[in-house]
Amino acid sequence: MARGHRIGEVSELPLVVSDGLEAITKTKQAVEVLKKLGCNEELERLIKSRKIRQGKGKMRNRRYTVRRGPLVIYGEDKGIVRAFRNLPGVQTASV
Repeated sequence: MARGHRIGEVSELPLVVSDGLEAITKTKQAVEVLKKLGCNEELERLIKSRKIRQGKGKMRNRRYTVRRGPLVIYGEDKGIVRAFRNLPGVQTASV
């Protein structure tokens, strides 16, 4: 895949799941869901990718760089943003 994504275990892209995922409120549950969907290798890649930025950005509160990972798109926020916000590289967006 482009940009080094590790998604060999994912059956098809885009990966669509049920609306029950919106009710997840804990980061631990979010990690379990992503692992069950086949994104375990991708999560490990993102955790290892946190590096200190080169140059003067460190002094300007942009100390770390993290690779991009999965994008979670949801319809209604029932706690899903709070669950996924602490995972490095995982982003959320509402429709």
